[in-house]
Amino acid sequence: MIFAVGVGAVWGTAQWRLTSQWPAALAPLKVQPSPELVAEGERVFHIFGCAGCHQEAGNVLFEAPMVGRVVAPNISRRIADYSDEELVRLIRHGVKHDGTSAIVMPASVLGRISDEDLAALVSYLRSVGPRPDAVTVATRFGPLGYIAMAAGKVDMSAAIAPTGEPPVTRPLDREGEYLVSATCRACHEFDSVHDNGFGMVTPPLKAMARSYALEDFRHLLRTGEGSGGRDLGLMSEVARSDFSHFTDGEIDAIHAYLTAP
Repeated sequence: MIFAVGVGAVWGTAQWRLTSQWPAALAPLKVQPSPELVAEGERVFHIFGCAGCHQEAGNVLFEAPMVGRVVAPNISRRIADYSDEELVRLIRHGVKHDGTSAIVMPASVLGRISDEDLAALVSYLRSVGPRPDAVTVATRFGPLGYIAMAAGKVDMSAAIAPTGEPPVTRPLDREGEYLVSATCRACHEFDSVHDNGFGMVTPPLKAMARSYALEDFRHLLRTGEGSGGRDLGLMSEVARSDFSHFTDGEIDAIHAYLTAP
């Protein structure tokens, strides 16, 4: 009897977290999406990490027996369910079109993206026709996954979204800070080692950047090769597929910000 009550409490708490409604309001962008922004939007799709998780047509991010599976869905198909305002709310606040929270989506950093960059991203996403699903499975939870959800160990994106008004355009006088806040901070802390869960532990940003001269830092983000030609695992993969889309000026700004006294 006690066991059954415990199972029911775990399941009920997990379901409450999964179905709770979040109050984030819809708000139009102050920069409007347009066909002229599509090319820049494709680049933004990479540098802000969208491609890394969702890839072109969906991607299994995590799967383990008894825990469950987390899937980044096929955006090219899901986008038809969203107006532009709903898509912006999803990206910035982690709130889906039905008012519930997305899971694992890093709203803590995506919520800092400017209207200008989001307008380009939306323009690109609207330009891509529906692609065949790369994966045919959906997110699901096993017994251990429900326990983790009930215990608050699974990130509800709406709960980690930043407060405050994001910039309308990129703050070019603080571009390094802006890019670090909207990209690197998804996985790293500034001054301490960060445990991202699922076995991924990342070094502190400042110490890492200061160990690279500017040319070597550029080489890292362009090729994924760490100092001494090292393979850095996930960081190397992300650099080759996504960070390689940074311009030289953006990389310089990131390095300057992270290595400043």
